[in-house]
Amino acid sequence: MHLPTLLVTSVMINLLIGGMLWAMYHLRHRERCFLYWAVACLTFVAGTAIAVAERLTDLPVGTTFVTHLLLGLSPMLLLAGIHLLMDLPPAGTRGSARILYVASVIYLLGLAAGAGFDPHVPRFLTALYSALLFSLAIYRLGAIERKPRLPLAILQTLFAIHGTLMMAQVLVIGLAPVLGGQLDVETLLKLILVNHLLLVSATAMALPLLAFTRAEQILVALAEQDGLTQLLNRRAFYREGELAFNKARKAGNLITVLMIDLDHFKQINDRWGHAVGDESLRTVADLLTAELRDDDVIGRVGGEEFAAVLRNNSREAVEAVAARLLQRIAETGREINNVPVHLSASIGGATLGPEHGRFQDVLASADRALYRAKQNGRNRAEFVASPMGARA
Repeated sequence: MHLPTLLVTSVMINLLIGGMLWAMYHLRHRERCFLYWAVACLTFVAGTAIAVAERLTDLPVGTTFVTHLLLGLSPMLLLAGIHLLMDLPPAGTRGSARILYVASVIYLLGLAAGAGFDPHVPRFLTALYSALLFSLAIYRLGAIERKPRLPLAILQTLFAIHGTLMMAQVLVIGLAPVLGGQLDVETLLKLILVNHLLLVSATAMALPLLAFTRAEQILVALAEQDGLTQLLNRRAFYREGELAFNKARKAGNLITVLMIDLDHFKQINDRWGHAVGDESLRTVADLLTAELRDDDVIGRVGGEEFAAVLRNNSREAVEAVAARLLQRIAETGREINNVPVHLSASIGGATLGPEHGRFQDVLASADRALYRAKQNGRNRAEFVASPMGARA
């Protein structure tokens, strides 16, 4: 195993990956995570290139400090790029930031003190520092509650192997003075380095996958979310409602559709302006999100009309939900933007029954109940008669 040849090969591979990431940075409207990852590759390349030069020629003692400073900076930039992509603080939480700052200071001081003392000291410190950074990266990726999980799981796995290899290097260097000639340190370090170089290349190629998955999530959200209220738009609500309908039919469960329409909303816009009207819609959307359950489907299906699919199985539970919604809308909507809007809503509800062959049929029943609520004085809830007390 000719180590300089391996290092040169790694330099070329990571130089190409760094160039690719740099091009992505310019092609994707200068998204800074790609810049950080490109610089991470380039710092790794620079550190490795200096390490190769150190093996082939006699370089000043200070180059060892620079080499390991660059190699330690590379995973730091990689972690910072992930934080940028996920809109997280650059150093993570307050606790992880404190650990990172303290570790970085100790690492720099240790490099400065040990670079000219023993060639194994910088390698020991860099491996330990890198293992800490990879551990923080695993922790941060695990705390991200986003789907799909596959790109995050791939990176977590790669970082875990990275960290394990770095800790193996720490153990090898730490045990070398104790075991003496019984341990072939250089051979073991070469084996660790080979695997580390391969992992660096794999990680650099996995990073764009994470970025592209994140971009796709944003595009899907833009296509399926109502821009004003951040609820599902009409098309997405109908799709999710259809899925809930089919699932309930198959499992023999019940669902209830609520149609919620704000009373006299045109008068609010005409009298107080569209800014107050928009804020009223956002207020109602926030109330629906807060009052309904996480597995309920909520959407804005018209100008001032909302809809929800509830998985309640009793008439009493659904009526209690509707009454609570009416009360919360009236209380919170009494004043919007310091304007006495006196907001109220009418609600129509229908529960899945044998007469409903499609999700649209349940919607139509709920819509008829809503019309009846409007006729009977508004600010009330009406329900289609249905056997809600028993399970379907």
